[in-house]
Amino acid sequence: MSFVYPNFLWAYFLIAIPIVVHLFNFRRYKKVYFSRVKFLKEVTEDSRSGSKLKHLLILLSRILAILCLVTAFAQPFIPLDDSRNTENVTSIYIDNSYSMQAEGKDGNLLNEVKNKAIELVRSLDENEKINLLTADLLSIHQRFYSKSEVIEMIKEIDFSARSTHLSSALNLQLDLLTALEEDANKRIFLFSDFQQSSTGLSGWSRPEKPTFYYQAEPQQVGNIYIDSIWFLTPVHRINTPIDIHFRIRNSTDKEQADIPVSLSIDGSSPAPKRVNIPPHSFVDEKITFTDRTAGIKSGVLSISTSQLFFDDQFYFTYTIKNEVRILLAQHPDNKVVNIEQLYALDSYYDCTTTSIDALSQDDFKGKEFIIFQNIDKLPSGIIDLVNNSIKNGATVMMIPGNKLKTENWNQFMNQYKLPPFTTLDSVNSAVSYFNSNDPLYTGVFEGEPRDFKFPRLYAAYDLQIFNRANFITLFGITISRPFLYYTRQSNGRVIVMTSPLLPAYSDFQNHALFAATMLRFAETSSYENPLYMEIGEMYNYPLTQEIDDTHPIHLKKEEYAVDIIPQVINTNNNRYISFSQLEDQINRAGIYTLTNQSSFNEKLAINFNRDESDIELFSDGEIQENFESIGWTKTRKLTLNDTGTIQINQLNAKEYWRILLILALICIAAEILLLKLWKT
Repeated sequence: MSFVYPNFLWAYFLIAIPIVVHLFNFRRYKKVYFSRVKFLKEVTEDSRSGSKLKHLLILLSRILAILCLVTAFAQPFIPLDDSRNTENVTSIYIDNSYSMQAEGKDGNLLNEVKNKAIELVRSLDENEKINLLTADLLSIHQRFYSKSEVIEMIKEIDFSARSTHLSSALNLQLDLLTALEEDANKRIFLFSDFQQSSTGLSGWSRPEKPTFYYQAEPQQVGNIYIDSIWFLTPVHRINTPIDIHFRIRNSTDKEQADIPVSLSIDGSSPAPKRVNIPPHSFVDEKITFTDRTAGIKSGVLSISTSQLFFDDQFYFTYTIKNEVRILLAQHPDNKVVNIEQLYALDSYYDCTTTSIDALSQDDFKGKEFIIFQNIDKLPSGIIDLVNNSIKNGATVMMIPGNKLKTENWNQFMNQYKLPPFTTLDSVNSAVSYFNSNDPLYTGVFEGEPRDFKFPRLYAAYDLQIFNRANFITLFGITISRPFLYYTRQSNGRVIVMTSPLLPAYSDFQNHALFAATMLRFAETSSYENPLYMEIGEMYNYPLTQEIDDTHPIHLKKEEYAVDIIPQVINTNNNRYISFSQLEDQINRAGIYTLTNQSSFNEKLAINFNRDESDIELFSDGEIQENFESIGWTKTRKLTLNDTGTIQINQLNAKEYWRILLILALICIAAEILLLKLWKT
């Protein structure tokens, strides 16, 4: 038992007042002697004992009345757990993520938890401070409000595209309660469906607060949704069929048969596909499509289900190019025509050939693949232009000459942490290592290439390999002694050959893999924009062209009335568009436009996060175990009464001042009755 105002207990000394009054009012009897007064004595003794009992009962009622009144003013209560107060401060979290779209007892689950939360708030004390959080974790919610304000805020809650982990919500609730210095019981309420994917607390640890939870349970457990899409080949060309691969998951207990899957790309749709998906499994399928025009393509893959609907569409974008623009810079004394002749076979490869001495800034404009063939020395001005091209997403291939100025070349190699060249040594060995599994060769071979003759290397420059070197070997004597290798740098790519492309140094230019490799280098030369992004996990978007600062970039979607200006971040070797401050303003999936209303125009596909698609839920026992695993042993489920409303008495300390006040009134009434009705 505890007391809100224990100092009132000093008033127990008031009990002395009725005792003193009783003593002063006690009458002494005189003895009067009579003869033969037997019957009078009996009457007198009876009257004396009755009067004494009456006074004792009046004294007792007065003492009890004072005891009850004093104790009532001290406000005794039995606290919940370790709390010592009856005043409460409350933080409420309502999960409004897309998994709450599932149908429950009162419509969708979000509607159900909103109704329960309003019931709870209405039952709280009028002066109670209440905080309300949702999956958005908005700054406006990170303060305390009155009951009426919180009820209105709950009514306005709508679905959110954000997928917030329970630990993040609890962290914020605890921070807000801890920052409040008031001496009160601080409580946490959680309203959610408790998805396994987003409510696990393994590895999380904070001091415990009294916590109550309400779990909204869907009537139909499970979901069917599009998980992802991808291309196996990185090359997209006009009038060339491409396979759009996709994965559809079935998290229900039943097999889903004959699910229709439709594809639309810029309004054109091939025939729908139908798939069968086993229970708690997935299928990978593909739809073939042929593009007839060049440009940025906008696509959407759709299915039709009866569960959640936000994940029934998947948006994506990709680019079909008319041509790839190539710049070939040669040494005037070491010209070979292999590369030039190869790219002349198809008009798709627009190759411009020039001498290293005649290169100018204009030659680099718009070039996606830049080749320096048999070059001994790189002019300093040219290196700056090459660096800018790599920064803008171009691929640069470096083929050394036979009289290489190693100090000059290594200046460029060190810039990109590539192993420096040393001396030109005789090798006379087959290039026996071939990395056929590299993504560069995806779609080139029908199977693993084998039993073919490797190209032969007669002489090559040695490399000083160091720990910081970061490159991928395509061809080499061994994987650690490369002949042809590349590295990703900034938005672009740097390819290096360790031997001049001359017959005296190798026969690679006459090998079948030479054509396949050089064509694929050209086809994959420009930076590929992201196929799609997901709300809540939007990473930086690489910017691969110069942008006029007077024309800021806008992210627009007229259908959704979205027009926002993202931040453009510049670093030494990178330039990109940052969405980190904008995700609260992007809450719907679709195809958005990135444009500066001038020279820059791109499309960006944004999808809902698929974390909310897996609606596998914790059971009530698992929720309890989840909290107990982090030492929160007093977390309790909100119980409902027969009418389906929350049992409020489980939330408050047991108070007794009302009962004591009633008992005091009963004692006073008893005293009055004794005085009025008992005649002695």
